Amino acid sequence: MTNVKAIFGLLVAVVVGVVAFGAAQASASSAPIVIPYAKTCNEATGHCVGNAGGVEIDMQVTSFRATGNAAQLTFTEKIKVGAISFTAEMNGHVSPAGFIVLNGRVTEGSFAGAQVHQRSNLVGATATTNSWTGELRIMPASA
Repeated sequence: MTNVKAIFGLLVAVVVGVVAFGAAQASASSAPIVIPYAKTCNEATGHCVGNAGGVEIDMQVTSFRATGNAAQLTFTEKIKVGAISFTAEMNGHVSPAGFIVLNGRVTEGSFAGAQVHQRSNLVGATATTNSWTGELRIMPASA
């Protein structure tokens, strides 16, 4: 009888371990994908490009509206990381404090339909260009 209790206890421990591992895997797969970047933007054209850590970024301002000390923006952004590529449409605000916050959706390619969030921090500027660093977060559709 002692052997049956020991085997049953071991079986319960294995089942609990497998369920816990499966739950951890499920939550890890729904975690945001974070892509850090650096980009340089041409003030006259509203075009930004960057390449950092194997990430290629190409952004185009499609709408700009000044609102007091800030501005509202709409961007089309194309991202390529190895064989993965996607396009996202985002809109948000430029803060007078030197950062941009954008939200939107992936419209085509990998992660189509996923929500995206981006924050860019101004790190330098000249008369015609400005430089930014930041993170793009992709929230998988299952999140």
